[in-house]
Order: sequence, then C-alpha cells, then structure tokens
Amino acid sequence: MSTPRRAFTLVELLVVIAIIGILVGLAAPALQSMRESSRRSLCQSRLVPIGMALQSYHDRWQQFPVGTIAESGPVQSEPVGNHHNWLGRLLDLLDQPVIASQIDRSVSIYDDANAAVLQLEYPAVKCPSAGRYPPNASCYVGLHHPTEKAIEANDHGAFVLNVSINRDDISDGMSNTAFVSEKLLRHDDLGWLSGTRATLRNVGGGIQITEEPSASLSPLEVGSIGSRHPAGVHVLFGSGEIRFQTDQTDQRVLEQMVDRRDGGLPLHFQSMEEQRRQSVE
Repeated sequence: MSTPRRAFTLVELLVVIAIIGILVGLAAPALQSMRESSRRSLCQSRLVPIGMALQSYHDRWQQFPVGTIAESGPVQSEPVGNHHNWLGRLLDLLDQPVIASQIDRSVSIYDDANAAVLQLEYPAVKCPSAGRYPPNASCYVGLHHPTEKAIEANDHGAFVLNVSINRDDISDGMSNTAFVSEKLLRHDDLGWLSGTRATLRNVGGGIQITEEPSASLSPLEVGSIGSRHPAGVHVLFGSGEIRFQTDQTDQRVLEQMVDRRDGGLPLHFQSMEEQRRQSVE
C-alpha cells in the first residue's frame, strides 16, 4: 500500500512564497541595472557616427556645420523662420542620402515642402533611455553657449547662428571642447531638423536628470542638457571622444567644456563629490 503524499502546510507555503518574493526583490534591481547599462551603451554608440560625420564634414569643407540659419537673431523656438540645422547638414555623411535629398533648403524647414521630412522619425538620434517622446524628436543636441542665453551668432559654443566654426576658432583645443550632448524631451519639441532648442542647448542649468516636460518656456529660452540615464549624460567632444559626465560635475567645469575659447582648460572632469573628498584628504 502506497504512502499518501504529504501536501504543503499553510506555514510552509507562506515561507516558500516569502522566499520567492525576496529573490525577485533582489533580482529586479540587478536586472534593471543591466537593462540601463545596455541602453546607455547603445546611446553612446549612436554618438559615434555623429562624431565621425563632424570630422568628415570639416575635412571636406574646412568648417563645421552651422548651428542654425535664421534671417535675424536671436533665434526663437517657434515654427517660424528658416531654422535649417547642423544635423540636417550631416545626413549625407551619416549615410542618409535619401533623407537629405528630401530637404528643400530654399525654403523654411517648416514650409509645406519640408512637412514630410520634418515629421520623419530618425531612430539614430534617439536615446533608448528617453522613454516616451515625440516621434520626430532628437535626444542629441549641439552646444551653442556655456550659459543660458538665446541662440545668436556671437555665442561661444561649437554651433551658433548663421556662422560656421572651424578648428582655428576652437582655441581651447578639440579634445577640451564639448560639441554634442543629450537633452530631456518635451511635448512641444519642434523636431530633429529644427535649429531651435530642439537641437541646440547650453549648460547654464547644469545637467538635468528630471524636468517637467509640460513646463512653460519663453521662445527665447534654450535650456540645458540632460538625460534619463541615472546620474549623468554623454558628451561628445570635438576630438570624437565620448565621456559620460556625472550630474555632480562642477558648473564651472561644464561651462569650460562648452566655451571653445575661454582659455580655461577643464583638464580634470571631477564631480563635486570627488573634489570634496580630495579636499578632506
């Protein structure tokens, strides 16, 4: 006669459920960390061809692409004006001749002739950590100035209004000057081909990790860099090097990174926490 199988008691079942819950709780953060690490690596890899395209553009034309075009400055972040931007001028070098051929530069980027291409989603300029976003937005932005101000021709960054910068204009050195970084996306983004705050930013507000996407901004406000990565953003330098810059980086260092001619070389990209630790030691 076979012995009847013994079932779990209620206490044993609760213990098993508790153990499973603990294991899931321990594994979930690790899994999330692995996923973010993968997204961050993909984000960095998407900046590589942009850096290569910028170098190739300068080799071909002896200058970098203009930040944006407008009949007069300062630039207002509204769908009015020419606003053809630096990203659009890199398309051929990013192996996107079909998209490039659809852009009519004789009229505004907001003209009906450019309506289809302006609404086009271009995955290569999307950070996988960005989450929900307007389909035609870019997460990557050229840097126009070290502090918050409207976009004008006399800005100190690599991408300015109506003027193409060349290597001779970057007296601080290519490896010390930040060209491109990331931004947090907003509901009112004008698209990855719009030469407004949609594709140009400064570092006046530091590195933003959180932002109210529906917050009201004036047309002349540009805004700072930021991302959904924990604790920082990627920064592409003129030399092609890509660094992950922590959101604890001293504001003075950020401004020196962006200013192409201030004479202050940010040789040590330390966070404020690192600086405090060294001062104590």
